Amino acid sequence: MAANPPSRAADPSLATILTAIAAAPGLTKVQRQDMASAVRTVARILGRPPEQIPAAPPLLARRLAEVSPVASGISKGRWANVRSLMLKALTLTRPMLPGRHKEPISPAWKTLADKLNRGQATRLSRLLRWLSGRRITPEALTANDLEVFGTELRASTLAKRPEETWRGVRRAWNKAERTIAGWPAITLTIPRRRQPYTFPWSAFPASLKADVDHYLERLGGRDLIEDLPFRPVRAETLAYRERQLRTFASALVHRGRAAGSLKSVADLTEFSAFKDGLRFFLERNGNQSSIFIHNLACTLKGIARHHVKVDQSTLDKMTAVIKRLEVPIKGLTRRNRDRLRPFDDPANVHALIVLPQRLMKEAASPKQSPRGAALLAQMAVAIEILLMAQIRLRNLLALEFDHNLITTGSTLHLVFEEHEVKNHQIIDIPLPCESADLIKEYRDRYLPCISAPGRGELFPGKHDGAKFHGTLRQQIARTVLRYTGLKMNPHLFRHARVKIHLDRHPGEYGIVSTALGHASIDTTRSFYAGSEIAAAMRHFDDVILALRRRSPERRP
Repeated sequence: MAANPPSRAADPSLATILTAIAAAPGLTKVQRQDMASAVRTVARILGRPPEQIPAAPPLLARRLAEVSPVASGISKGRWANVRSLMLKALTLTRPMLPGRHKEPISPAWKTLADKLNRGQATRLSRLLRWLSGRRITPEALTANDLEVFGTELRASTLAKRPEETWRGVRRAWNKAERTIAGWPAITLTIPRRRQPYTFPWSAFPASLKADVDHYLERLGGRDLIEDLPFRPVRAETLAYRERQLRTFASALVHRGRAAGSLKSVADLTEFSAFKDGLRFFLERNGNQSSIFIHNLACTLKGIARHHVKVDQSTLDKMTAVIKRLEVPIKGLTRRNRDRLRPFDDPANVHALIVLPQRLMKEAASPKQSPRGAALLAQMAVAIEILLMAQIRLRNLLALEFDHNLITTGSTLHLVFEEHEVKNHQIIDIPLPCESADLIKEYRDRYLPCISAPGRGELFPGKHDGAKFHGTLRQQIARTVLRYTGLKMNPHLFRHARVKIHLDRHPGEYGIVSTALGHASIDTTRSFYAGSEIAAAMRHFDDVILALRRRSPERRP
């Protein structure tokens, strides 16, 4: 029988940190209590005992970045103290990069730092103080010194996003090197987040772009006289089709074809090119198909059939390839299921559905600045509409008073015409009185603080028009995470609303299908059948639990 392998020393954990705090010399009783309290607070918020939480700074930083102190009942000030004390506690067992350097910037570096703008000075402050503390002058600085700082920043700090922080430092450093006389002539490399493989249209013959434009013009129905056998597609779809074709042409170049040989759309949909380009994407995806690859193949076949008009034999061969690439889609994705699972807890459901009223109450606090209060009220309105009306982010952004928000008597209606909705189904629904009152309060009391007179957008941007969709999306996600601890994006509200309803009314797919605007109830059932399993099991288990609580019947 083989001998048991030798056991290695246990990895450092927060329990190790607590032991180090108790044994550290030079600490007062109050300092020990405060540090230990901070470590235990971190363990409590992370939901595990100290012995099970690794004390590795990068891992700990990632987990702390996901914490919502407000949702955990901790004020922002207290949470800042907890993080600071946690950092000090970690220094008892390993070297750590301080959160704020107390060393002054040396005169040599200060002469250069005085020439920085405010943003550069903020990003480079920690680096310049770190260099000053190590007595490294601008003349003696080497690229290795900067990389050492970057390594410590990423491995020995509790920064929320150390990689992003280091990227910002490098960007500010390079700008200073280009624009400030006397700055050390060292350029830091900033790796690209993604290596693009798509070439611009200028890399291909002009005839290919002209043929693509001709196809898109017909697809969009720009010629109002021409009788089309299909419904013209939206501008967003046209842009997506353009990206698909340019991406596929680039894939063929990466597979070894000369860009100059791709002179028309027919060169992209020729069967050997069809297979060759798809192989590029399959190899990038570990020789497995994906929804993107399958959709791309279907798009190319449609173009080959209607625009290029290839023969039936080629279409049949394309169809055979597409069948092999098909990815079964049934129910929600794993990521969405993971994010919906917290809604099995009634406390999380309650935290989300009362969030609009909570935000509006906080906006009314005298502690808020006018702009801060207006942004809180704006988030309250956005979340309220996502909860009460199953609309998409694009429609949420497009909301305008007297166009999409129409008051009839005492009722506020949410209205979208057929051409404004993805599924081409008219939306004309009365909002609940609570929702209408909240929107009216936002319009009358808070909107003037962030919008010029005469503008009708519900969510105005800094310039003309509504906010950028990415901005509103991030603001909603961050607000929900901060106040509830739940990770949500605007589209997940649709799934969450369905889950909340089906958990309380299992099997009511008809109502859900109508609310979501699905053409068929089968679509709703196939998509959400798995989301009510937990609720069904609770009803199923209630029978056993009820019998368990009953007194046993006497056997004859």
